[in-house]
Amino acid sequence: MHYKKHHKKRNSFIPAFIILVLILLVMVECYLLFYQNQPDSSSQTNSSETSMMTESSPSNTQDIEQTKNFNQEVQPSSDFAEELNQKLEDIQFTGTALIIHNGQIILQKGFGYANVSESRPNTYNATFQIGSIQKAFTASLILKQVQARKLSLDDTLDQFYPTIPDSQKITIRQLLSMTSGLEQKVKPTILMTDDDFIQFSIANATMGVYGKYKYEGVNYSILVGILEQVTGQSYRTLFTQTFIQGLNLSHTCFYDDFIHSSNRTYAYKPASGKDFGTQINDNPLTFDQEVGTGNVGMTVGDLYLFYSDLFEGKIIDQQIMEEVWTPETETKYMGGLYNFATHIKGHGNEAGFESNAMFSKDRKNAVILLSNQYPKNDSHSKLADSIFDLLESDQSE
Repeated sequence: MHYKKHHKKRNSFIPAFIILVLILLVMVECYLLFYQNQPDSSSQTNSSETSMMTESSPSNTQDIEQTKNFNQEVQPSSDFAEELNQKLEDIQFTGTALIIHNGQIILQKGFGYANVSESRPNTYNATFQIGSIQKAFTASLILKQVQARKLSLDDTLDQFYPTIPDSQKITIRQLLSMTSGLEQKVKPTILMTDDDFIQFSIANATMGVYGKYKYEGVNYSILVGILEQVTGQSYRTLFTQTFIQGLNLSHTCFYDDFIHSSNRTYAYKPASGKDFGTQINDNPLTFDQEVGTGNVGMTVGDLYLFYSDLFEGKIIDQQIMEEVWTPETETKYMGGLYNFATHIKGHGNEAGFESNAMFSKDRKNAVILLSNQYPKNDSHSKLADSIFDLLESDQSE
């Protein structure tokens, strides 16, 4: 009897246990169905932040991807590109060429030697002194201060350097366009600090013909001094933050770093035939005194990225650029560049190095030639012009 009674209790317990399990399963299912799929506030925030990052980062991503495109050699792969390559070889061009046609890199390679004694050739990432092309960087830094309303194009020089002749009527705009009339006939003979070079230029600035265009680097030396007064920062700091770091220019450096760079080039005097001329010895004084006017080394890719960002309005607002490049300045020098109806050109040369850059205003076509052998009694400027004309006239994709 006792056994039978106990057996009944066990049988009643089992159904209860099963019911309890079923209830728990239903509760779990309801939780998964109604709660697990509902985003909590933190997940919504993270999702929103991710969305904002995704929306705000395309330009940065594109810049990084664009930078990668210049970190490789591009040999000619079309008849047209081969024609341009042959043109460079026929004239025995020494340097590195970057050619962009319809938005695509069709040629990026070196010609001749970066160092003859080491039999080291120029390559796509060889670094050259860009000379006066640097003035476009300095002008951009000035225009950033105009954009920030810390400067005006109509501000007069006496606000910064009242001892300079006729400073009360010389404007920032005139310094940018080299129509101030200022010149500097006395040059430094010893190495100095960057600040001392700038002060030397300012102390030795004299007046020629006011209001008349004359290419004189002292205009940009003064602009560097104004920059440092307005910002409280050194030119090198401003340049590094704005361009090297801001634009991811990984192959850009000042002269004192350039001379120790593993991919630097050496300049050579021009020579006829296939023989290279004599190497031009490094002279730090020649370059170090060019603070803001010509003491930076770059690759063709880094130089392209600077121009591309400048013309796309990533460095300076287009409105500010339009205030600078007025119809009156067309075909004339302004802000380190020559502005023509359909294209823009930059040029520089210093101690055997020559740089040429040409861009169509729609940014589809570009030619950059950086050379470590300045042609005798000539320039690679005409060569750049002729290649650019071929790009503009050729409509093939």
